[in-house]
Amino acid sequence: MKYKVVQQFPVPLKDLLKAREDRYKYLDKFPELKNVELLEEKKEGNMVYQKRKVKLAESMPKVLAALLSDPSLLENSTFNLDTNTHEFTLSPPGNENIVKISGVSVYKELGPNESERSYDVEVKSGVFLMGAAIEAVIEEVHKHSLDKDKNSISEFLNSYKA
Repeated sequence: MKYKVVQQFPVPLKDLLKAREDRYKYLDKFPELKNVELLEEKKEGNMVYQKRKVKLAESMPKVLAALLSDPSLLENSTFNLDTNTHEFTLSPPGNENIVKISGVSVYKELGPNESERSYDVEVKSGVFLMGAAIEAVIEEVHKHSLDKDKNSISEFLNSYKA
């Protein structure tokens, strides 16, 4: 199942990129991000590689919770600082066949004080007879988390003005 999400921000691209990078440094200000743990980060030239654990607990869809012993997803991502392109995969630890989210997000300038990020995402599930239902549920959960993420970035951007 594939979907696209486009989010616009009334700020210059450089501010959006700064907020994207800085928000995980100030988790005390953003409780909605406390379920994300940075496991590993390395920078090589224009590339930033990250591995994060996203704890789902209460937001885990029931249909998925029954299949997993660890209610979390591991995210592996690469961010290209030259193209502002973020490639990522998310899947339960050791259970990619149950569900795998993969995608690309691109950050770009629309004008001097307007920027956007767009996501092209694919969700795949290999669970017999339930794959399509799992994909649909995960799509909704992921879209909701992207909305929450946009809100946290917007709050962070507002804190720059304060």
